[in-house]
Amino acid sequence: MKTLGPIGIEAFERRSISAETAARFAIYTASRAADGTVIPDGAGNIVVFPFIEHGAVVNEKYRGPGKKFWQRTGGRRTFWNADALDDPALETGQLSLVITEGELDALTAIESGFPLSVSVPDGAPPVDDKENPDDLQPIGDESVGKFEFLWNNRSRLKQTKRFIIAVDNDRPGQRLAAELVRRLSPSRCLFVEYPMGCKDLNDVACHHGPEAVAAVLNAAKPYPVRGLYRLADYPDHGALPVFSTGWDALDKHLKLFPGEFMVVTGIPNHGKSVWVLNLLCNAASLHGWKSALFSPEMPTVPHLRDKLRRIKGSSRPDADAFIDEYFRFIDSDPTGREDEDFDLDWIIDKATDAVLRDGIRCLVIDPWNEVEHARRRDETMTDYIGRGIRSLKRFARLYDVAVIVIAHPTKDIGKDGKSRAPTLYDIEGSAHWFNKCDHGVVIDRPNSYADESVIRIAKVRFEETGEKGEVRMSYERDRCRFLTLDRAEQPHLQDNGIHATSNEKLFLRSLFEALAEHAQAPPAGLPKSIAKVVDNVHVRTLMRERIIDSHEDKKVADNRFRGAYKRAADKLRDRAVIGIQGQLVWWTGKPVSGVTAPMIESGA
Repeated sequence: MKTLGPIGIEAFERRSISAETAARFAIYTASRAADGTVIPDGAGNIVVFPFIEHGAVVNEKYRGPGKKFWQRTGGRRTFWNADALDDPALETGQLSLVITEGELDALTAIESGFPLSVSVPDGAPPVDDKENPDDLQPIGDESVGKFEFLWNNRSRLKQTKRFIIAVDNDRPGQRLAAELVRRLSPSRCLFVEYPMGCKDLNDVACHHGPEAVAAVLNAAKPYPVRGLYRLADYPDHGALPVFSTGWDALDKHLKLFPGEFMVVTGIPNHGKSVWVLNLLCNAASLHGWKSALFSPEMPTVPHLRDKLRRIKGSSRPDADAFIDEYFRFIDSDPTGREDEDFDLDWIIDKATDAVLRDGIRCLVIDPWNEVEHARRRDETMTDYIGRGIRSLKRFARLYDVAVIVIAHPTKDIGKDGKSRAPTLYDIEGSAHWFNKCDHGVVIDRPNSYADESVIRIAKVRFEETGEKGEVRMSYERDRCRFLTLDRAEQPHLQDNGIHATSNEKLFLRSLFEALAEHAQAPPAGLPKSIAKVVDNVHVRTLMRERIIDSHEDKKVADNRFRGAYKRAADKLRDRAVIGIQGQLVWWTGKPVSGVTAPMIESGA
């Protein structure tokens, strides 16, 4: 018989939770048999939290002495108290769903008058002491990973109007809150503030009582939503985060940022699609960004796959592993058994699923004219395009995803057989494309017989994300690669890899030696293709030995070394040869001319 024994009762009462409330959720005590299995035992010292969905136990979580946690093998990943998600008051917005980091906090909220409270099943993701929770890469792959419980409940979560995020006020809790808010959208989430000295709801109950818990939850503040805002309503997000495009010369004019809306145009066959694919591959290698592509003009297999393979430039198994990790394709059923209408609402719905399941950071629609436009009978094309752009920008802001739309210009630019470089105002359908984009890019090939293009940044909304201007680039047709033509400043790829300066080569040789001697496993959150990392201090020490002359003045030598080291590291990182996060550095696998790469299991 499953009962809550004396040890369990005492443990709950010590945390200001009544035994009656615990028993109401079928919580019981147990002990371990000789073979390690958990068996009900009224005298046991293991507290068992059943996870119940639709009246059936689908998983169990065990809490043993010393705060040791484990779960039933093969159990379903879902919220504790998941049946609360079926309450109609959540869909109407009459009540909010309280999401906590642990079952004790959820029980505390329930006892304080908030019955629709749930707990995540696995607590918060770890955060290293040297890491800033706000700067970490998002955790993806929800269908099998840390946030599988969100994917398993996606239909019910989509119907819920409001969430109160009441997780722990520590570094792992801050990261958990950021991941939940990004997936559930800030417009539906509220955050709480705990009294001084309390890190979670149960702390509040133990120190101040259930009335204080209710006060904390009732005072939950919304993230910015529709209406009128005060400065105090906004969480402190700091400066707008910007990310390199992977091309040094272009970064002066264009830096990516999450939540942006970018428009790319150009004459057909001038390389718009391939340039965007290059940009996505750079974002994956440099920043770990995953992307979802809707490209009905270009079949995923073989065309998109083969272009991505050539851009990646590694062996076919490595290139395919890279594509599988960083790219998702919004498409019709690959088997051909189902046929769906590709209207904008459908695309955004699939992109939302890609955020929840895979943690994508970029959505590409290529091209806009292939979307099946559901224009209302009383709607002009200009009004329809404005409405569509608003929907895409809303999606971008809600989920912190960069949206890139490739749009063809009108046929007028080729009138009388003479083509000219298009502008954003030439995009077919509406001037909204220029007015509403955050970045506007024109791809122009002045000489159609030469594989050289001008990348013109015609619109920049925010000054920290670039400035208007243009960059000349060459197109390596056999590799599908765009490369900058400013050779004095930019690397170029040849058969034996990137051309690097002498100091950049010294950096790489020092990195390879440090990886051979001091390599460590990468922390959670880095791309799966990175298998080995090393502390930067080892690279600095080895490079210093290669550069500094023992007879040189120490102060002069230190200044010279710091400058050489920083310039080399920045250049190699911007070209996606190395990756850097905090004190950790790694090789991405990209070759460099004149530097022999060791057999490092990088997966790149």
